[in-house]
Amino acid sequence: MNEATYREIERRFWDGVGLDPSEHRVRLKESGVAVRVQEVGHGPPVLFIHGASNSGTSWANLVVHLDDFRCLLLDRPGAGLSERPREPFADADALAGFSDELVVDVLDALDVSTASLVATSYGGYAALRGAAAHPDRINRVVILGWTMGAANPKMPLLMRLGGIPAVARLMSRMPVNESAVRSMLKRIGLRQAVANGKVSDDLVTCYTALLRHTDTMKNELEIGRLLMSWKGLNPEIVLSEELLAKVQAPVYFLWGEGDPFGSAAVAEAFASKVPNAELEMMPDAGHAVWIDDPRHVARVVRDHLGGPRAGS
Repeated sequence: MNEATYREIERRFWDGVGLDPSEHRVRLKESGVAVRVQEVGHGPPVLFIHGASNSGTSWANLVVHLDDFRCLLLDRPGAGLSERPREPFADADALAGFSDELVVDVLDALDVSTASLVATSYGGYAALRGAAAHPDRINRVVILGWTMGAANPKMPLLMRLGGIPAVARLMSRMPVNESAVRSMLKRIGLRQAVANGKVSDDLVTCYTALLRHTDTMKNELEIGRLLMSWKGLNPEIVLSEELLAKVQAPVYFLWGEGDPFGSAAVAEAFASKVPNAELEMMPDAGHAVWIDDPRHVARVVRDHLGGPRAGS
């Protein structure tokens, strides 16, 4: 890891967005992991949980439009500048147990009693499990794009390859450059956003630095064996109807019509299992909908999170 180089490039990216986040380094009581949380804005607290092989900085293009919220941008354990879990997860049950406690572990470390959540992809798994396990701590939830735990019979090839240990090890050793990053972004449904410039050069440079100068990809690929196989999503990772029925917080799903990880049919089937959920299919959007149209997504987040129980 070359933390100094990554921080320098990340700092330039934040400068370009026009934000200057403060930074918390906290040790989680339950897991013992030290994590980084960046903070911008003022108002009701909202914890942002990013997707696989990414960091809290991935939310920059969205939170610049949400300065009326206290946006807490977590680097998930093993990603960005957070420590990895002390022991590898033995199986899917161990990962599930860790995910049940992650959200409240972070809130406790920040001395936040209740908060809302915004999450995507792998982060959605922790958000929904945390909301089910601790309904008294979670006010409202926004899930952007497909979330880990939503069954999909047609997972993309790149994801399935990452679930094969030998291939994952090879992928973690491959050199990363900006051309490869653009290609990867296209494969996760951002083809139009890359083509029309919504994925900026600064974003690509920062994301390339994350993958090149931190252990994020290596750590995430190690977990891939529990999430995915050549056949697709591990059935043990799929969030059950019983668990989803325990989610009391209102949940808003904003799902890109072009999300390669889950079609509209997948979205509708999954959202229907959450008691107090709404689903919006977003046209001309892929997996990272806030990149395709950050202003629209910010309006959705503000509208959904602006209701009662705003947080403390």
